[in-house]
Amino acid sequence: MNHTQIEKNNMYGKVNTFFDDTKYSSVWKPFQRLADEVIKFKTDNTTLAAYIQQHKANTSGVTQTKNTALNAMASIVVRASQKAYVWALDNSNQKLAAIFDVQLPTFLKGSETTIFAKAKTIRDTLTQNIATMKSVELTPADLTAINAAISAYESAIGTTGTIQSYKTAGTKGIVDIQKKMDQSLVIIDNLMVSHFQETNAGMVQEYLLNRIVEKMPTHHSGISLHVTDAATGDELQGAVLAIGGKTSTTDIDGDVEIIKITPDTYNAVVSLTGYTFQTMKVVIERGKILDLEIKLAKA
Repeated sequence: MNHTQIEKNNMYGKVNTFFDDTKYSSVWKPFQRLADEVIKFKTDNTTLAAYIQQHKANTSGVTQTKNTALNAMASIVVRASQKAYVWALDNSNQKLAAIFDVQLPTFLKGSETTIFAKAKTIRDTLTQNIATMKSVELTPADLTAINAAISAYESAIGTTGTIQSYKTAGTKGIVDIQKKMDQSLVIIDNLMVSHFQETNAGMVQEYLLNRIVEKMPTHHSGISLHVTDAATGDELQGAVLAIGGKTSTTDIDGDVEIIKITPDTYNAVVSLTGYTFQTMKVVIERGKILDLEIKLAKA
């Protein structure tokens, strides 16, 4: 959740407490249209709480599992490839030598999609030639191990994707339900103030005091981004924000924040492999976090 959403949620909580106060509810409940809208607001507030919990789903475990599976897959594929490279040279097959000529550090460079594609290409090439590779101690058992590692990574991707979709739905749910709640509050504002201003000014004043969105205190200056795919709207994990000599990377929700930035005007850069990087001029103000929505287009 960004700062604005959190500040709104704090206000909703205060308003909800006001509605639960029997000293006031006994006054406004007989006004049926107002009472109906309050019930709607309170129902949506319960839904919002559920979306917030969904948004906070812990992904650290599944993300670590996926990264572990990726490294394990890369390690076993590269070990087999290095043997296969020698086999290809022995057989004067430069085309296959080029496929098998990999080192772990370079193999792990690039996006996960690229690494996965390379692993499958090497696996498929080994499958076609494994019967003739005994001279370099490569056997069908090595292929079985490689396939198991690839399957484990595929399973981890699926789990991570499921969790990400679950969190993304929660994030979208927060946005949608807060819009509905804001609309309800506009209706409640009009009915509460117009109907009770003269007969119960104290209640109206108490309602309006709770209705104020208070800014969260902060001692830091900084920037907070939510980065999505311009075409699909999907949150983008792994996008790098660079500003004022500092960098940070978006999480599974596409969120990234950098604080303790000296107030000034900066050129901020957001980049992600496979996407066109985006540069923007931003003004960092003292004691404020700048919230921005960034959409990256495929390169």
